[in-house]
Amino acid sequence: MKADKFRKVLEAEWVAEGDTVRSVLGGEGLRGHLGATIGGRHVLPHRPSTPVRELDVDFSELPPPTAVVRQGHFHGDEWVHDPAVRGWLTAAAAHQLAVVCADHLAAAGPAGWFVITDQRIAVVVDSSVVPAPKDAEDTEAEQKDSGSSGFGRFLGRARSAVSAVADLSESFRAPSGPPAVTLWECRRDRFVDVRLVTKGRSSYGYMFSRNEFRDGSVLEIRTNARWP
Repeated sequence: MKADKFRKVLEAEWVAEGDTVRSVLGGEGLRGHLGATIGGRHVLPHRPSTPVRELDVDFSELPPPTAVVRQGHFHGDEWVHDPAVRGWLTAAAAHQLAVVCADHLAAAGPAGWFVITDQRIAVVVDSSVVPAPKDAEDTEAEQKDSGSSGFGRFLGRARSAVSAVADLSESFRAPSGPPAVTLWECRRDRFVDVRLVTKGRSSYGYMFSRNEFRDGSVLEIRTNARWP
């Protein structure tokens, strides 16, 4: 889905009364991997370290990042010149907000949208990639298969964590039409700065949405704009 079409869905059926959608980043031309620098260590692609929702997503749509960037052989913001990199997060620790936000974007892969409104930042997907909930019989069968071993108990806890995230995001499901589902959101009082910045080492710059949270972590997401 193109960004302008998804934006109309959000404006009609997702955004809260009194709020305004300011930016919708994702879809064609803006799909890619997220990189991370956490505690000084570079990682590409970033993988979720916190509970995320299970989604029906085809990750083969994402192009592979270059070996140079993947191995950390770059200086400053040179990673922006790899078209397979959608954005980059910087944080001191894995529990910080930029990391948690990136976890949900990474889990959504090519289906993930980064949405900015007057009141919040959110990771949103079209509900078509959200699997239908399993019925009680399927859940009971899975629990029996997992057994009572330590590994089985671990799987049970993991499923419970994912279910908690799923229950939370259900509250944001649009009431009718092509619904949008919120995987994660952050209120305005939890981030300190949202602005466009120019990045890159060429004669023209790439425009990124720079999102700085109160805990000091930063997430930068690619836009379609260039400068000059």
